[in-house]
Amino acid sequence: MFPIVDLTIMVIKSIISVFINPLFWVVLFLVYSQYKRSSRLEEKMLGKSKYSVKDRVVSSALTGLLGGIIGSAVMVVVGVTLDNTGIIYVWIIAILLMMINPRYMCFSYAGGIVSLASLIFGYPSIDVSALMSIVAILHLVESVLIYFNGSKHSIPVFMEDKRYGVVGGYNLVRFWPIPIIIMTAVTGQIIPGETIPMPDWWPMLKAMGLEGKPDDVIYLMLPVVAALGYSDIAITETPERKSRDSAVKLLGYSITLLIISVLSSYQKPLQWVAAVVGPLMHELLIIASRKTQKQGKPLYLAADNGIRVLDVLPGSPAEKMGIKRGDILHRINGKEIANEADIGDILNYYPTYMWVDAVTVKGERTTYEFTQYPVGVGKLGVLVVPRDGDVPVAAMEVLSPLKRWIRRFRNTQDDE
Repeated sequence: MFPIVDLTIMVIKSIISVFINPLFWVVLFLVYSQYKRSSRLEEKMLGKSKYSVKDRVVSSALTGLLGGIIGSAVMVVVGVTLDNTGIIYVWIIAILLMMINPRYMCFSYAGGIVSLASLIFGYPSIDVSALMSIVAILHLVESVLIYFNGSKHSIPVFMEDKRYGVVGGYNLVRFWPIPIIIMTAVTGQIIPGETIPMPDWWPMLKAMGLEGKPDDVIYLMLPVVAALGYSDIAITETPERKSRDSAVKLLGYSITLLIISVLSSYQKPLQWVAAVVGPLMHELLIIASRKTQKQGKPLYLAADNGIRVLDVLPGSPAEKMGIKRGDILHRINGKEIANEADIGDILNYYPTYMWVDAVTVKGERTTYEFTQYPVGVGKLGVLVVPRDGDVPVAAMEVLSPLKRWIRRFRNTQDDE
């Protein structure tokens, strides 16, 4: 019988020690720096950031902790060991890739590169099966995090579409520090402390150098730090639906890669398959997703009559009266509105009572009402999709450190 309860308690005890690891705080700082830039983009779009950088970091840290517990459980069940995985090389490559593009701060790319280098050149000499199993399990964790947390703090953006002109969308950017347990195997030693006997079928993964499973092998739990990043764009569907669709596909990718990686510990030629499938299938998922978003009909199009709401500021009159993303606003206090200037003209009088005639994203007609005595309403608190002819707010990508440095260098040269 598998000792689920005993292992769960041991995993939680071990994972707590990650917080005294300096690498965890380095990863947390990287997450902070990425969210700081995302917050600046949101300020340019909305006039202010909907969520503070602190809120974003705390949310990522807490959900990352839960994800780490889930990932640790899978790591232990499969029997993945950290021995000979070359994890330090993976980290170095991941950080270098992040300099090119933030979404490349992902172990699927770095793990695939290190694995292929090992298979082709023999350096570094690593356990490809174990490394790609780690990559698969981390992405399994990521799929869970994306499903439940991927759309949180999404950022509204405007994009130029060749078919429809200026359209609205959402930039989904999330980063998670993941404290996770990976094991290491030792033989010929008596290790002090608590031990848990495991069933004969375990471990599922054959570790390099431990073929045949010596009788005196003992597996130790080691807390390590990983980082997961999610970057996507929602144009043809809501951020919530987009993130969940992506999560389901990523879960399929993770399970497929994990099966190949475990089997490759028994059939070595499959290590080549795992090393190629890891980064390639991951990139194909992203390319297919972005192609679908570009070729499909945008959800947040400018309305022919009235104005389309792209986003609502928290705490604003619009939020309090129930206006939502995608709504089309037709009239305020009985007066037709065609752009933001019309809203400003009506609210210049600071009405203490207002009603808004609208059509919801589901096509239902409704009327929103709001009362604010004695000061009245001066701002509605919505970001609208502009029509052609209006001056749109330019969409800005979250630039990588390398691109920012190149831009600064060019600006310096131009100034000279």
